[in-house]
Amino acid sequence: MRLRYIAFAIIIIFFLCLTLFPNIVYDRFLWKYFIGPVIADAVGHPVEYHGVKAYEGYTVISEIVYGVLLVLFVYLLYLFFEKYDVKVDLKFILCSLPFILYGSFARVLEDAGIFQKPLAYLFISPVIYIQIGIFFFLSILYGLKFKDAKTFAYSLALKDIGYALLYIFIFTKYCKYNIHPAIFALFSIFAFYVYYKQEEKDYNASMLSFGLLTLSSALFIFTYFSLENANFMLEILIAPLLAFVIAFLLYFVGYSYEILHNKMNALLVFSHMLDGLTTYFAVVNPLNFEIEYGEKHPLPEFLMEKFHGIGYPLLKLFVILGITYVIDDLKMNLKNTIKFFILFLGLSPGLRDLLRILIGV
Repeated sequence: MRLRYIAFAIIIIFFLCLTLFPNIVYDRFLWKYFIGPVIADAVGHPVEYHGVKAYEGYTVISEIVYGVLLVLFVYLLYLFFEKYDVKVDLKFILCSLPFILYGSFARVLEDAGIFQKPLAYLFISPVIYIQIGIFFFLSILYGLKFKDAKTFAYSLALKDIGYALLYIFIFTKYCKYNIHPAIFALFSIFAFYVYYKQEEKDYNASMLSFGLLTLSSALFIFTYFSLENANFMLEILIAPLLAFVIAFLLYFVGYSYEILHNKMNALLVFSHMLDGLTTYFAVVNPLNFEIEYGEKHPLPEFLMEKFHGIGYPLLKLFVILGITYVIDDLKMNLKNTIKFFILFLGLSPGLRDLLRILIGV
């Protein structure tokens, strides 16, 4: 109860400051570090508002604020999991993977110019993470509320109708490729079949079903775009191969150490090695890609410049191993909730970068 009062007081103070000092709070803080960069990313060049310029990418300030918000969100989600007895384990994480994959594929579609403004804003980080979070949270609520196939089928049909209406009225106008509503119906049938075949009709089954439904549309458009604009750079596949080898070796060589010989931790290592190595190959460009890529985050950019690029994946490896060691004594659900978000923060951008390079975007 005390936390509610504190949160309410912070919100009131923030809006008072926003009203009294709009030039400082909005123009020089919210716009410069959060709103402006999203717009700059969408239009592809710096933007200006009331004389304040905003650039694409992240700053130290925005990274700190996003980090604090992420920690707060992780803790609140953990409290939700505890209250409704949601067990975060390897099965939970595997069932949630379609949402992570959706984020990567949808982000690449925005990079490829598939979406026009204002629709494009929904697929630029951090907005796309908020979008995924909403879908993910709703899927868990569905799983907690609907325990039988019949009621789940009705709810899934309503969701599918909502998707179809969204695409008819919004995506057909602001998306380069359109999907017929009948195709969404097929996706919905497939998603329900996945749910129906699960032995336990719980939140894991719901996450997997809704995740696949969400992923299917992005994957469909991505496949269509890839076939139409075939320009594959298969050399980049060395990144996931190396990431797998590193995770595999740590898992089996460290069989006598519980932290290393752990499937969930091996998945974390793979995801962040995928991100680190893909970023290395993209920015340092040892494979001589035709397209030049850059880094938007301050710390990786510094490591790329000062340590010939390889310092970034190495740092990620040591940080992941360090975090898993530090949180090892926490309660199982809290520990695994933290690992879930660590996985998301590695696999989603890593796969996005891999897909971009693979299709030459």
